[in-house]
Amino acid sequence: MKVHREPDTTPPPNNHPGIGLAQELVRIAACVKASLKSYDHASLDIKAVSVLSMATISFERPNKMRVWFNKGLSNTYDALRLMRAEDRDGRLTLRTTVTRFPTALSTVADEIGPEPRSLSDDAYVAWCLEECAQARVDVFMPQHRRDLLAEARECFEAQGTRLSVMGDGAALKRAEQKDALYEDLAGSPIPVPAWRRFCTLDEFEAAWADLGGANARLCLKPCVSVYGAGFRRLETEGSEYGRLLSGATDRIGVDAFRSALAASHQRRPMMLMTYLPGVERSVDVLAHEGSIVCAVARVKKGNVQFLETTGPSVTLADTLTRRYHLHGVFNVQTKEGNDGVPYLLEINSRMSGGLLYSCQSGVVFPYWAALLAGGLATPADVPQPRAGLCVAPVQECRVVPA
Repeated sequence: MKVHREPDTTPPPNNHPGIGLAQELVRIAACVKASLKSYDHASLDIKAVSVLSMATISFERPNKMRVWFNKGLSNTYDALRLMRAEDRDGRLTLRTTVTRFPTALSTVADEIGPEPRSLSDDAYVAWCLEECAQARVDVFMPQHRRDLLAEARECFEAQGTRLSVMGDGAALKRAEQKDALYEDLAGSPIPVPAWRRFCTLDEFEAAWADLGGANARLCLKPCVSVYGAGFRRLETEGSEYGRLLSGATDRIGVDAFRSALAASHQRRPMMLMTYLPGVERSVDVLAHEGSIVCAVARVKKGNVQFLETTGPSVTLADTLTRRYHLHGVFNVQTKEGNDGVPYLLEINSRMSGGLLYSCQSGVVFPYWAALLAGGLATPADVPQPRAGLCVAPVQECRVVPA
């Protein structure tokens, strides 16, 4: 069973060079203190954090680079499994934290520990800073609350921890809010489908009329969602009972949606969009400081996916990477319109659910992202992915510690 290992808390000797880093410690303490605005109720003490920070900076790092994934989606298991298989030289110690046990992550992580639930923003940043200090984390690859942690990058770097996220806090928030992203791209070379934002029934009716109503093929989705949750194609014919029996969870009648929206007390921002009928591509990207290192576009065909490394969707991802100075592992979704042009659907600031398909190209994206972030590799070291592969999924089960 993989277990959380207690950190080495042996104080440094008096003649250790870390003792003289007073200014560095003051800066660390200031960062942590800023993150503790609403954390007074907890047991974390600013002096204790400063001592931990001093120990982290003072001691020389072990030969292995320590990489931490916080709470994430199910693809964290795939990432750690692939990284472990790729790490033939044993350069990495893989750590993760979770809010629930038992978990399959215990079979692929070197270290696993509990993660608290329901912390405020400031408290969560403070907890992550303490976790990095105690566990001597070299590279932190956040899967949860990425925009919040990106804004505290300087605090993590002051402790000696590199943060591997797609961009700064503003870039991450823009990617999460699809309407804000589309607004920012207006007039740019990046094509986006025609769209309108709405919250209320009256706003929906106005957007419906603007985009062509019953004479157009339209769809809708929330401005903020994960894994396509809330996406529906709008239909003016057929019955809801027929759609229910057919299992068509991606479709809804216009009148049924009107009724649901009118009866709802939520005022969640939604987007009404032109439906794009063409080929959809999911482009997994590894970038370094605003330049693409490699990219693989996936095309679904039945239960298999075909891998591409060139084409308009990859070019579009490259343009976005340079425009927003993107970094690390992220995903770009495109879909072709009737004109055959790929339009941007969204940018996912995290590892995609299908990243394990792209890793079959010969590039384990999270592994190289960690090495790049930790300074153990340069973009020139990363192998180029193979194209033209057909990849099929397999299912497996693992026995885990109860």
